[in-house]
Amino acid sequence: MYQKKNIHFVGIGGIGMSAIAEVLHQKGFSITGSDISENQIIKRLKKKGIKIFLNHSAKNIIKVDLLVYSSAIKANNIELKMAKKNKLPILSRAMMLSEVMRLKPSITVSGSHGKTTTTSLLATILESSNLDPTIINGGIINSLKVNAKLGQGQWIVAEADESDGSFVFLPSTIGIINNIDLEHLDFYKDINELKSAFVKYATNIPFYGFLAICVDDKNIRDIQKMLFTKKIVTFGLSSKANFYAANIRTIKFKNIFHTRFDIVENLQKKRTIRDITIPLLGTHNVQNTLAAYSVAKGLEISDKEIKKALISYQGVKRRFSILFKSSQNMIIDDYAHHPKEIDSTLKSLRIITKKSIISIFEPHRYSRIHGMLNDFISSFVESDYIFILPIYGAGETNEKKIDNEFLANLMKKKLKKKIFVIKNHKIFFEKLKKIISPGDNIIFMGAGLSSKIAEEFSIFYQS
Repeated sequence: MYQKKNIHFVGIGGIGMSAIAEVLHQKGFSITGSDISENQIIKRLKKKGIKIFLNHSAKNIIKVDLLVYSSAIKANNIELKMAKKNKLPILSRAMMLSEVMRLKPSITVSGSHGKTTTTSLLATILESSNLDPTIINGGIINSLKVNAKLGQGQWIVAEADESDGSFVFLPSTIGIINNIDLEHLDFYKDINELKSAFVKYATNIPFYGFLAICVDDKNIRDIQKMLFTKKIVTFGLSSKANFYAANIRTIKFKNIFHTRFDIVENLQKKRTIRDITIPLLGTHNVQNTLAAYSVAKGLEISDKEIKKALISYQGVKRRFSILFKSSQNMIIDDYAHHPKEIDSTLKSLRIITKKSIISIFEPHRYSRIHGMLNDFISSFVESDYIFILPIYGAGETNEKKIDNEFLANLMKKKLKKKIFVIKNHKIFFEKLKKIISPGDNIIFMGAGLSSKIAEEFSIFYQS
């Protein structure tokens, strides 16, 4: 039956699209895809035998039974238009994910921040416990070297992306809400509309499942009273949570900085699980770990198995990824592109930085920058030097006529930092290299081209 279904993915090079395509390919479906340019994801899919066209053409869908499109694909896309003309079944990425998740009971991870890390932490625990989950993640899991895997076990673990509102349709057995923050201003008009979407997401949890929520987050506390029909498990840094962290400290283990803390289980009986150790920094990652732990305990995984999995966790690509490390400096690549993410990431880096933090920031989406200008400025308090790349529009039009120079000028007025506008990469690399002193750490942050630039600079710095 599977071999007869030819599924075509328009925009297959995206991290979310590729994960679904890969799982369906492993399941036995015939998969093709198209995108406008090649990247590392497409190269990996090609190696697995998936045929990919580096263009959009009506010819690409001649023998297709079903078309799946990314949220980045516009209505005038030639393949989408031809599929409609030929009356082919058409599904959005989220709708296809929803179909895939009907195959097995599922655990979905939602929230404005920390979804990818939490999904990978939970997947690592299930993998280590020999539960062999199917995984659909929004980032490359370093231990697997992929962002998707078809497992033979009972569970699907998937990231639930709220960016276009479609996560409300996911059939979750167990759900996580890490946090709710004003985000995706191109889709949601205000924070109340965003909160309503998370309430709707939560209503999909069946009576035999449960929802794990972070009580540290004010916006989550605001909606908690609307979730009274669901079984709720709480986690966080607050002692009011069912699972909370205590005695948090930074340690160096096998020459790598780790966070170590205790988890207090505050259910019918109070007990403490001591010395949980993760190779991650920052209280936000403690919260991510608590989210994964609370679900793992709901699946009756032992403390011993959880602790073993967490200490061996290898992280996710572009989440505080160290591209270069010496006794004097580090160059780090990170996906942070929202003020809360930037603030948390820089606070984590400050813990292990002896002297200056040098930030290279690629603003992402004109709507986000314009809607959160003051938040972006205050998020860089921990940085000593700030280089600002051109804004990555992600398909948006620049209606407000803002650019990186506009953002830099505002920062100069409010921050006593050394701030630079990047126009030419070659000159920028030379200038940045001259600034770096022993004890400084360099971090590239953004969701567009910044990762590629970070890799290029890492090579340049070592030459």
